[in-house]
Amino acid sequence: MLKILVRIVGIFILSGVAALLASPSAAAHVDAILEGGGPGETGLITLRVPGESANPATTKVEVRIPDDIQIRTVLARPVPGWKLDITKKKTNPPIYRDDGTPVDEVVSSVTWTATGPGILPGQFDDFVLEAGPLPDIEALDLPTYQTFVDGTTDAWTEPVPEGSDPEFPVPSVNLGASSDGASGGGSAMTSVIAWTALGFAVIAVALGIFSIDRARRSAHPALGAEAPPERSTTTE
Repeated sequence: MLKILVRIVGIFILSGVAALLASPSAAAHVDAILEGGGPGETGLITLRVPGESANPATTKVEVRIPDDIQIRTVLARPVPGWKLDITKKKTNPPIYRDDGTPVDEVVSSVTWTATGPGILPGQFDDFVLEAGPLPDIEALDLPTYQTFVDGTTDAWTEPVPEGSDPEFPVPSVNLGASSDGASGGGSAMTSVIAWTALGFAVIAVALGIFSIDRARRSAHPALGAEAPPERSTTTE
């Protein structure tokens, strides 16, 4: 009985580990995290950029505001060891501040360029934008370009339809009712979590059955043992 339970538990653990290792979402990717703010409000958007061990150091990070999105105010937080550049675009027609002042240009992209070693493999850095008022949409995509010291670039721009898991998902923040600040590619990670939860459930059930079986045997030591053969007596 114990051998069978151990075998079942081992199968589920190995399956969960294999799912985690095989999942592209298990690899580091650029995340977008929203703190506060919804449609019509101001929020802090943090881009968390990893330095994967298989890649050289990251020396430039560029985030672009989609052409069809006009956010009246986009401020970028300076990051120590990085130079900040902000590019603007014209708006037509202009948009207006709360006091009625017209605004005819908004931020189109923000670029941080390393003045030192940048993001080394195995490390990460956070790049923060204060944006508002946020648009009245369900999710705001933020195409991001991660450039490495050897001149190559990873374009984190791939859309993430329901149930898909692209290699380079575009960082996105949810602005609607289900605002959780998660970036695209969550479906695969949800699957991994489900596998892990299932594995722990199986372990718990197996240990419970084993404990009950041991307790039953301890309470009845002779249970399951073969009864001794009856001695026959004869009378002369």
